[in-house]
Amino acid sequence: MSSKTASSSIRTPIRIGSTVSAECCRRAVAGVRGVAFWASVVLPLAYLPAAYGAMGFEGAWSALALIAVHMACIVIGHEHNTPSTTA
Repeated sequence: MSSKTASSSIRTPIRIGSTVSAECCRRAVAGVRGVAFWASVVLPLAYLPAAYGAMGFEGAWSALALIAVHMACIVIGHEHNTPSTTA
């Protein structure tokens, strides 16, 4: 009886779950990077209204917050759509 080869070819639920979990995590990270990338592309359009205090931008703190959010989006989204090296 070759129970050793039969048991090694069967995928256990733990292995299936960890594979699914890793794939879900990878896709979630790719989605967040994509949103951050496109937000960093669009956010500079809000600089002009922020400079003039229009559209709810009141004071210097909101302009600094806008710049901080833009920088965070640039950092998070900088690897969007790069080829994956893992196979």
